[in-house]
Amino acid sequence: MPNPKKVAIIGAGPAGLVTAKTLLCNYPDGTFAPTIFEKRNEIGGLWPTSRTASQDPNPMPFGSKKNSSETGPVNPLMRTNLSRFSVGFSDLAWESVIGGSELPMFPQAWQVGRYLEAYAERYIPKGVIRLGHKVVQTVRDVNATADARWTVHWVKESVDEGNPIKDQDQKVVTEHFDFLIVASGFFSCPHIPDIPGLSGFEDRIVHSSSLHKTGTLNHLFRGYDNTRGKVVVIGGSMSGAEAASALALHHSSLKLAGSNQSWQEYEVHHVCTRPFRTIPTYLPHVSGDMSQENVSFQPLDIVMYDLARRPPGPIEYAFGPVSSEQVTRVNSYFQSLLGSDYEKVGKVESISNESESDGRPPWVAIGNDHAEFVRSGAISTTIGRVCAVHQQKSGLARLHVRLPNGQETELDNVAAIVMATGFMPFGSLFYLPKDVLSVLEYSATDPFFPLILDGKGSMHTEIPDLGFVGFYRAPYWGVIEMQARNLAERWAREDIHLSQTELAQRAEERQKMRHLRSADPYLHRGQFPMADYTGLVESFARDLGINHIPLRDTDERHGPVVPARYPFNKSSSFTSGEAEMDLTLGSLRTILSDPDAISVAAAMAIFRALHGTWRFVQTTKTPKHEKNISGNAKFSPQYPSDPAYEKEYIYEEVVHEPQGVQETRSRSIVRFADTTTGPDHSHILIWSVGVCEDTNPTTRFSHGLNLAPALRHVENGEPVLGEYVIHASSHPGHRYDYEFNFRGVSIVSWQCTKKTNESDEACFVRTVYER
Repeated sequence: MPNPKKVAIIGAGPAGLVTAKTLLCNYPDGTFAPTIFEKRNEIGGLWPTSRTASQDPNPMPFGSKKNSSETGPVNPLMRTNLSRFSVGFSDLAWESVIGGSELPMFPQAWQVGRYLEAYAERYIPKGVIRLGHKVVQTVRDVNATADARWTVHWVKESVDEGNPIKDQDQKVVTEHFDFLIVASGFFSCPHIPDIPGLSGFEDRIVHSSSLHKTGTLNHLFRGYDNTRGKVVVIGGSMSGAEAASALALHHSSLKLAGSNQSWQEYEVHHVCTRPFRTIPTYLPHVSGDMSQENVSFQPLDIVMYDLARRPPGPIEYAFGPVSSEQVTRVNSYFQSLLGSDYEKVGKVESISNESESDGRPPWVAIGNDHAEFVRSGAISTTIGRVCAVHQQKSGLARLHVRLPNGQETELDNVAAIVMATGFMPFGSLFYLPKDVLSVLEYSATDPFFPLILDGKGSMHTEIPDLGFVGFYRAPYWGVIEMQARNLAERWAREDIHLSQTELAQRAEERQKMRHLRSADPYLHRGQFPMADYTGLVESFARDLGINHIPLRDTDERHGPVVPARYPFNKSSSFTSGEAEMDLTLGSLRTILSDPDAISVAAAMAIFRALHGTWRFVQTTKTPKHEKNISGNAKFSPQYPSDPAYEKEYIYEEVVHEPQGVQETRSRSIVRFADTTTGPDHSHILIWSVGVCEDTNPTTRFSHGLNLAPALRHVENGEPVLGEYVIHASSHPGHRYDYEFNFRGVSIVSWQCTKKTNESDEACFVRTVYER
């Protein structure tokens, strides 16, 4: 019996773990002998394994070595921007990790870390993962035949991070392997662009990746005694929208708390180089024909990765420069899905020429707050590129921004800058030999395509014993599992070399990558180089002979692309994965067929869309009397005053009295719970608060909202495309009835009816709200 093939895997994040599991479990015993080298002292990569990970109370300015070095775990409380059905692997159900009512639809980062711990405990034997082992160099012997080709040089890192081992004290150990896999991640180091004058302001700069750390904002504003100033977020995409939203929430919370901090009146400005739109985490989804009355809100990945969206025939992987036709098609899809009202604030464009973005690939950010903060004026946006930073005598800065039309504008009185400028992948490649990097056409200046690879980003034909898993920016988990399978399937053969036909196909694939690398990044590059998640997974499945599991008997092209639909196993002894797949797919089928099963989706859609200011007319009616008043109502977000809840508004009604007098008549706290653990097991709950009272009540609970399934809005007997209505009643009791009218993902109007006499339907107070 031949010896197992030794595989060195660099990195114990999701990519490294799924690769080791695939090699160990999905092939007969003795096929592979993987070893994972992880420089940190825990698994998970960027994903923390505890709620309090990486809470550094004393963040350093970006210019310091501490802040500009390799990235650490992300904010433990940050939620994933895709649902648990996409953030996970095929053979471990989230239900097996977090059960019962605590099971999240969008896990927090620390829960993802726990998921990875459970995955490793279940599938990877002790001794395979070597924590605290840093690979410092690799060497490939091109002349090796029977002997292993790869030599890995590693050092043992200190377990006690407070007393790190000095470089000169580290002993370099050498080990030989047949294959090497780069699984050390794409997000290796925060990126700060070279902007003239930026270095002179570096003590007021942080990267968005450290914004969540305790004390970061206090550090930025230390010694700042102006009453007003600007905090500028530079950068678009996901992190830019998240950072701007976090700053706006912090600002809103300070104002509502009556903070006496000198910088509570700062303004949030978001500067992005190109137009983008933010997409909420839950989207309306209609299955069937237009006559179907029910509609449901679903996680965005369940909606956007639906196989039914693809045209008939084999699902192809779209890769290459983005055409104007593709841009038009994508824009039209989002406009119809999100609705015209939301597009006004959710799509950020250049003021100088709003139509200029139509020919460029749109960028996308995912978040529930950015668009509504823009609507309320809490975030001001500018499309342009920061080209210079000048320090003012006041100690503040002035930013020069070049607009798309070539003109310049200025942002003055800038108190702090948050760089949401992403990460560079180059630090993940330092250990590869120069001759290997040369074959891979390595570019140290192109973070979009630092390497030219084939095998859908998993290898290079001329170096068949080197693999890559997860070395790209795009939707992640399902693809990295496929990349691991692709490498394992190739390396399990006696002859790992490709046929002439395969070689020609791979050469064509690399040429397409070169073509995209050389394309105009502003006109023809999309946001992500491998963005067609559905096509990519289906293409891998076709190559590997995998047929996706149907979600219903009558329609194979129904439902989303999720890892659990793609079983892969070449080992008769591995059977536990099937039960895990069944568990995940059972849960998925339930939420697709039963809108009540995902009430959190409709609740979040409502809660998110209430943000901001509304005009209202209130009618009080009794059998003998009717009175109308009008005014404004405002939902202002703040940090939750009770840690059991995820989001919170202060709701205030201001009534317009005669002679122009305004009076605050009503004040409430409205809270959102991701899981139904509140006083009445609702997701949206309301507490009454006196106008001048403390806003942290514990005893004045009013009611929660019990939501009915969403319905299509009907006019003249016909459903209106893109318009929906959700009804709700209060619990306990049924004194309150609500109706929320959606256009796309925005509430355009809503009403609340309070019964003032349970025995007389003619006695009520009805308040109708409009933007």
